[in-house]
Amino acid sequence: MNENLLAWGSLLVLVLTILVGIRKKINLGILAMASAFLLGLLVSAGEGSMSSPVMKGVPITSLFPFSIVWMTTTVSILLNIGSANGTFDLVIRRLVRLARGRRALIPVYVFLIMFVTCAAGAGTVGVMVLLCTIAANIAEDQEIDPVFMLLSVLCGTTMAVGSPITTMGIICNSYSLELWGEKIAPGYLLPRGMLMAVLSFAVIYVIFRGWKLESRPVEKGEALPRLERKQILTLIGLGVFALLALAAGFDMGLSALLVAAALLLLGCADEKKVIAEVPWSSILMISGMCMLIGVVKAAGGMDQLTGFLSRFMNRWTVKPLYSLIGSLLSMVSSITGVVMPAMVPTIPAMAVKTEADPYAILSALAFGSQITCCSPVSVMGAVALGIMSGNSKWDANALFKKLLLMSLILMGTAALWAGLGLAG
Repeated sequence: MNENLLAWGSLLVLVLTILVGIRKKINLGILAMASAFLLGLLVSAGEGSMSSPVMKGVPITSLFPFSIVWMTTTVSILLNIGSANGTFDLVIRRLVRLARGRRALIPVYVFLIMFVTCAAGAGTVGVMVLLCTIAANIAEDQEIDPVFMLLSVLCGTTMAVGSPITTMGIICNSYSLELWGEKIAPGYLLPRGMLMAVLSFAVIYVIFRGWKLESRPVEKGEALPRLERKQILTLIGLGVFALLALAAGFDMGLSALLVAAALLLLGCADEKKVIAEVPWSSILMISGMCMLIGVVKAAGGMDQLTGFLSRFMNRWTVKPLYSLIGSLLSMVSSITGVVMPAMVPTIPAMAVKTEADPYAILSALAFGSQITCCSPVSVMGAVALGIMSGNSKWDANALFKKLLLMSLILMGTAALWAGLGLAG
């Protein structure tokens, strides 16, 4: 088969797989693995095709992203203990009360809480749902714009970009290790992600004039329960994990399992609930897409895509354009399962052509993809909007339109930060 035809055909297979998965609401990972097998019949490897009986499927199965699955699974098991036994719930509620009636500080505290918990790897989706629920109640009680509160939560999730123990950070590190031989998070990505996250929240705060929220007298509410033994042990366990994995440099997955095993033996959480809350669907999606992207790359599809994109990019436009591409793609597809696997392989060649820092391009792509989690047509944004829309006092259609407008503004600010060099 003509090589150019195969290359463009492989990209068509990739696009169709994504579109069919979204349309039929089938896990993209399953479809991607099936597509990888079929496409692999046409791609040569050694003695035959990548899917031929002679090769016994080794070239395709070797594309399975073991390191990403290992890290995501093990760290999720540990962090799910904190979610299952209510540790994160109590900690967040206590922190929110620090505002003590100063309404102008409430959105700041909500942002910082999400910011810190995501940096600590505490499952952005689970914590986001919890904090959005709290934020919805605060917005009603304190008469604060619900979209302002929603964005304060969602903007904080962008901190997940630079943390080495979040799914996003793990994926960025896996790709940077594979492509350049060293990790990008936390050393390079964390400080830049922090800066862009804070500046993006500042834009939100200015738009909603947060400083004009007047303080109110503090009313005594229901006393929060004290931390129980299992919750105290969980916090100690997370501290031990941080010392082992981040300070001492032990394998992160093994460190997480060691602490998780100790906490489960001490009865800190229900094992079945902890395991059930591991994001298996996302893991399967990431794995399948990595395998399909690997076959597309072998077919020459990534080279063709890079060549096409290079027509519109130079040293000055490459970072903001990658940020915008990431933002647009993440509004209709998974960041970790689709956007990153599809776009990261194009970075090395693009960096050479434009003479731009490849780490900066990856940083711009990652942050641009994450910032549009606030879009009401994205998974996170839709869930958050659903929580806010549950209150009959707020018009769901008005919330949708306002949130969509703000997501477009934040998409533009992310591209601006990349263009100004804040991504690197």
